[in-house]
Amino acid sequence: MSGRRARPLVVAAAVLAALGALAYAWWPEAPVPAPSRPASAYAAIDKIDVHVHVPMERAAEARRVFARHGVRLALNANGGDTAPGLLPYCHVDFARAEAPDFASYARDALTRCRERGGVGLKIGKALGLGYRTSDGRLLAVDDPRLDVVFEVAGELSLPVLIHTGDPQAFFRPPTRDNERYDELSAHPSWSFWGPEWPSWEDLFAAYEARVARHPGTRFVGAHFGNAPEEPERVGAMLARYDNLYVETGARIPELGRHDAARMRALFVRWRRRILFGTDVQMGREGSWVLGSAGAQPDPPARIPVFYETHWRYFETTDRRFAHPTPIQGDWRIDGLGLPREVLVDLYHDNAARVFGLDDREAAPGVE
Repeated sequence: MSGRRARPLVVAAAVLAALGALAYAWWPEAPVPAPSRPASAYAAIDKIDVHVHVPMERAAEARRVFARHGVRLALNANGGDTAPGLLPYCHVDFARAEAPDFASYARDALTRCRERGGVGLKIGKALGLGYRTSDGRLLAVDDPRLDVVFEVAGELSLPVLIHTGDPQAFFRPPTRDNERYDELSAHPSWSFWGPEWPSWEDLFAAYEARVARHPGTRFVGAHFGNAPEEPERVGAMLARYDNLYVETGARIPELGRHDAARMRALFVRWRRRILFGTDVQMGREGSWVLGSAGAQPDPPARIPVFYETHWRYFETTDRRFAHPTPIQGDWRIDGLGLPREVLVDLYHDNAARVFGLDDREAAPGVE
């Protein structure tokens, strides 16, 4: 994103991330609750994580950690090169949207990325909340000038992992009665409250319009279809658009708040349309962010609990247990107890089918 068009808050977020990485060197080893049951108690199903962020210099470390927790293949939203157990998404620079050669640039960028092993196209929330056009307005998710990007993605069989908007609480006043106050206090640039920002509803409408406009392109709605607060709305979109899928990255805390029976029914009904993702992020300085972080990164000691809580949510009928990302809110969640055949779809088969993945691309196990 060019400096002229990048919004100051995006730059601020990058600065905060860099400071967090530096802070990692002195992060204290905080007490971490022990896993409630041995790892062998959970389903032994190889997993594909469709949403991680890994800098290439930490690819080998990522493979070891992911494989240790049953993730044999991960799709890297950071892009980069292919590596054992790690395949990249492609990117397009929307700061060039008004350039006369944007269409040819986008086609060439996606074609070359596909040839280098790219398996999908990642669209971040900066589309709709960051990129600005020459008139100072935010570049909309459904701006017709961007149609070529999504059409070419469909032609090249590059599913689009799209993050639009953010948690609904981020569009409300960042006051103490906001249930995500701790998170917003740690990351002030994540607040989109105020007349200078579009509403959550407007962003979601633009996202739906984009999905509807390209029936030949597969979309994967990040963070449970960008609306984990409203699973019925997500289910309605899945019913309307055969080209839409969703993934679970960084939203187990939100999903687990809903009635477990309703959520289980939704996961069973849409068993071929929901993909497993975590949104695990690795910084360049050895840091980890497990779904979301406070002012400092997460301690590595939390990694086993983070993964176990995902398996516990999907696989057990446990009630009122701690969710995997404490900074996202002070509440408890209930497990779904999904049947094994649904877990196989969720953890592995859906991603393999949607992204055209070969099991041989998975990372070997760890010794």
